[in-house]
Amino acid sequence: MTTAPRVLTPAATIVVVLTGIGVGALVGALVPAAAGVDDGVLLAVVALAIAITLLDVPLASFGRAVLDRRLLGAVLLLNLAIAPPLAYVLSRILVNDPDLQAGLLLMLLAPGVGLVAAFLRRAGGAVEALLALAPLLLVLQAITVPAFMLLFTATENFIALDGSRLLPFVLLGIVLPAALVTVLQLLGLRAPRLGAALRRGAVLTAPATAVAAGLVAAVLIPRAGERVALLEAVAPLLGVYLIVLAPVSILIGTAFGLPISQVRSVAFSGAARNGLLVLPVALAFPEGFTVVALVVVLGIAIDVVGLGIYRLVVPSVTAQSRSVLTPD
Repeated sequence: MTTAPRVLTPAATIVVVLTGIGVGALVGALVPAAAGVDDGVLLAVVALAIAITLLDVPLASFGRAVLDRRLLGAVLLLNLAIAPPLAYVLSRILVNDPDLQAGLLLMLLAPGVGLVAAFLRRAGGAVEALLALAPLLLVLQAITVPAFMLLFTATENFIALDGSRLLPFVLLGIVLPAALVTVLQLLGLRAPRLGAALRRGAVLTAPATAVAAGLVAAVLIPRAGERVALLEAVAPLLGVYLIVLAPVSILIGTAFGLPISQVRSVAFSGAARNGLLVLPVALAFPEGFTVVALVVVLGIAIDVVGLGIYRLVVPSVTAQSRSVLTPD
């Protein structure tokens, strides 16, 4: 029997992530020279952070994702049929600012698998069951996020943008860290000490996210110049997404006849977004689209606060709905 990996509390996670992003934003505003940091350095730091956040995800146990088909169905319905249209509707508000629109779509189209565990454990959710779905969600993201991006931005002709950096950034920033963690987890199955070390590494998820997102903010804020002020238009839309998804996700979990703990998992699955994992894609956008990655960083900050609110609200709502929910 394996013990749950030690992670920061929700409050500590929020403080760490917001502090990292806040410090990075302050450096970006006060130190214009930070804009000179090479993109390769940004990508390397983000890739390392992605690897750390994936330590808690059972990438080597892909087959477990299909064991609980009702939970899988609810999570897929929410993330592939409900969340994308909502993201599209919200993105149309930003149609006159393609970089803001692209950043919002990237942030909202990718289900989260990293920071959510810390919040879900404290909310009484089925953490291991949701983590078991994470490998499948990651694979589906690789297919659905590009597909939805092309579909939702067809009228803005995003496909005509210079995409020469996209493939190397995705390979080095996303595929390589995921492959490395998968190999380490496979080795950990035969080497208990390595497996235990990987599980303990989950405590670094929040600090790694904070450092990566903070560095991106520090470097890209001076590059973006006056367009940074446009981020004010994105923040309310990210909040609207979280507000709308809360009751919808609980209703979906209930409709699938899931126990209370899994209904909570569905709710958190809808709220948690994978901002860190799409940062390499955001960084690959050509010159003139610097704000894309800053929108994702802002999304990470708002999402972690939103998860904290979900941590307080979702258990209360589901506990009051015991008459229509299946007990654990």
